[in-house]
Amino acid sequence: MAEAVNLEEAEVIVSGGRGMGSKENFKLVEKLASACHGVVGATTPAIEAEWVPRSHQVGQSGKIVAPKLYIACGISGATQHVSGMVGSGYIVAVNKDEDAPIFDIADVGIVGDAVKVIPLLIEEIKKTRSL
Repeated sequence: MAEAVNLEEAEVIVSGGRGMGSKENFKLVEKLASACHGVVGATTPAIEAEWVPRSHQVGQSGKIVAPKLYIACGISGATQHVSGMVGSGYIVAVNKDEDAPIFDIADVGIVGDAVKVIPLLIEEIKKTRSL
């Protein structure tokens, strides 16, 4: 993944968190971002696990963003992260914990394992684009 990323000006950001489980699974976040013509964001735990470069960090210790669409994958909704993306126009959250705080600010919440949900989202986006 290229180190240069402009999170502040992106219209679509797809971010991944600890709930993605591994660097391999985090690649799904990158694929979804690509399908949405967006950029990749990440939480502090995903950065610290070295799944993605620090330049992709959203939150208090990263970038403050306000895209039209923010898709949070496997992100619990810790205050440090939410403070960096709460200004987003439309927030979609995917998390297997139905009580995750991210759902309190999401416009749409999908309760499910992000690793299983993301491939379905990509498939639907590709179908829509081919119409």
